[in-house]
Amino acid sequence: MAPSNSSNGLATAGFVLGLLGFLGSFIPVLNIGGIILGVIGIILAALGLAKAKKVYKGKGLALAGLVLGGLAIVIGIIINVAFVNAVDDAIKEATNTTVQVPSDSDNNTADDGSDDAATDDTDDTTEDEAEDEATDYEAAPSSDIGTTRDNPAPLGSAISGKDWTVTINSVKTVSEDKYGSKAESGKTLLLINMTATYEGDDEQGDSAWATVKFITADGTSISSLDGSTMFIAEDSFDSLKKVYNGGSVTGDEILEVPKENWKKGVLAVSPAMFSDDTFVAVK
Repeated sequence: MAPSNSSNGLATAGFVLGLLGFLGSFIPVLNIGGIILGVIGIILAALGLAKAKKVYKGKGLALAGLVLGGLAIVIGIIINVAFVNAVDDAIKEATNTTVQVPSDSDNNTADDGSDDAATDDTDDTTEDEAEDEATDYEAAPSSDIGTTRDNPAPLGSAISGKDWTVTINSVKTVSEDKYGSKAESGKTLLLINMTATYEGDDEQGDSAWATVKFITADGTSISSLDGSTMFIAEDSFDSLKKVYNGGSVTGDEILEVPKENWKKGVLAVSPAMFSDDTFVAVK
């Protein structure tokens, strides 16, 4: 049979799309388009290869289109998987926290003394509860402490993120803030003393964006913005103060929390803006 004069546009189109898909497969995320082009290129190249048997043209282009389209798919998938893993690792590094429990954690308790006239709020922990709490801290692996509300880190624990380490030094109740503002009925004010130490390497220093919230026994989250008013401590924690490697910021934050059973709640502490919360006991 004499060769046909017909052209093989399918083979040409398959080669072009396969080439474009291959070239685009090296760009993370955007190479999804390259993968799609590679798939279409393979389909057209396969049709072009079948046509090449009839018109005796375009066989080389069709084969090249099949190879390039296949490479576009494989390379695109590999690069996207590697990119996602790299991003995931970077996020974990930025958000993960570690907890270092003080050796005397069993005896590290908060000052529960209150300036309020009421006395029922200052000492409602039984000896059995204290013993159970101490046992929990001793039995729990250090990698698990602070990861759940049922297993909070003790006061004085060092909570470290990527660049910052935060320590909750003490928790106690007070009757009013710096300007004489008092808690509304049924609530009390918690004075939380904390220290944030910068361990990063930025030559320009950094500000402490550590946050602390109170989590009630029923799971309600309370921040400093949730109070009946904005309570200001006498020695307020200065989150805007810039410090350099090894420098620290120490101060108080006041949270308005339910007066009843506040000792059954925990603190949720984050050493930096995007760090995971670590749960810390209030007593």
